[in-house]
Amino acid sequence: MIELFSTAFLLGLLGSMHCVGMCGGLVTTLSMVRQKIWWSGLMSYQMGRIATYSLLGLLAGMVGMVATQLPWFSDMQRVLTFVAGSLMILFGLHLAGWLSDPLIRIMATFSQVIGFSRWIQAASSSRMPMSWFMIGLFNGLLPCGLVYAGLALSIGSGNIATSTGMMLAFGLGTVPAMTLVPWVLKSITPKIRGNILKVAAIFVIALGVLTIIRGGDWMHRMHGSHHTQQTQHDIHSMHHEHSTAP
Repeated sequence: MIELFSTAFLLGLLGSMHCVGMCGGLVTTLSMVRQKIWWSGLMSYQMGRIATYSLLGLLAGMVGMVATQLPWFSDMQRVLTFVAGSLMILFGLHLAGWLSDPLIRIMATFSQVIGFSRWIQAASSSRMPMSWFMIGLFNGLLPCGLVYAGLALSIGSGNIATSTGMMLAFGLGTVPAMTLVPWVLKSITPKIRGNILKVAAIFVIALGVLTIIRGGDWMHRMHGSHHTQQTQHDIHSMHHEHSTAP
């Protein structure tokens, strides 16, 4: 379980360099309209994103829990782990600039349909942290391969608490980069930023490969642990029924 939480956190931490480019304009708009960075608003925005990721993790856990009743759940776990690792690799290739983002058009269309830009403009002039929290909530719903990779792993856990915790860890991993976006965008040159992205991309790709290689073993151990606990529970119940029989 610790390995899954660590993987989710690292996925958010390393992959959030991508967020500096994709969501940097959003965060800068929210943060820099004032003479000083409004930390209450910025932190509310982060909390909104994390809340959405955690809720998605909760829903993924519910789906995974239902899926545990299927006889081929262990095969499903391996497939989901492979999908998650593959998404990490593809995301890493995009992060380094070696592959275009297939979701960027979908993200732009989704933002246009829900009128996201209008909400951002309204929130940027608001003095209520709740406005920024709401922007964070909807920002967490934007199509993102990074989020989908985390959700694929979460569903494979087959446990609501684990799945929710994984997406919470993922969200916390994105906070450092997203909090420092205004400073980063003003302090580093495009060349330095490109080099940082490439280094982060290599780690994301390596994490994806490691997830594919070790993921099946993680899920097998978790499934085996669940099966063992269920077996022990059944044996205990049978022993109890036998001891209380007249």
